[in-house]
Amino acid sequence: MGISKDAWVRKVDSEGKLKIKGQQWNISKALCGEWVQIVPVERRLLVFYCQTLIRELDPALQRSTIVERWRTDQGSSHKTVKDV
Repeated sequence: MGISKDAWVRKVDSEGKLKIKGQQWNISKALCGEWVQIVPVERRLLVFYCQTLIRELDPALQRSTIVERWRTDQGSSHKTVKDV
């Protein structure tokens, strides 16, 4: 994925948060000190780490949603990290 002309990058702080337009957003403590890309899409902000979408921010509702990825090739018998 190339960088959109409307996208920008920000560094996640030491608490795992980003400050965007005066508002603090919890992103991930695992990404402290890392750079992320923010891509505006309609009224939302999509947060990418490398090429992986990790968060969806909705400033109007002040909501931050973790983006979960599901592998389509796994059967129901396979355990995930959440199952352990």
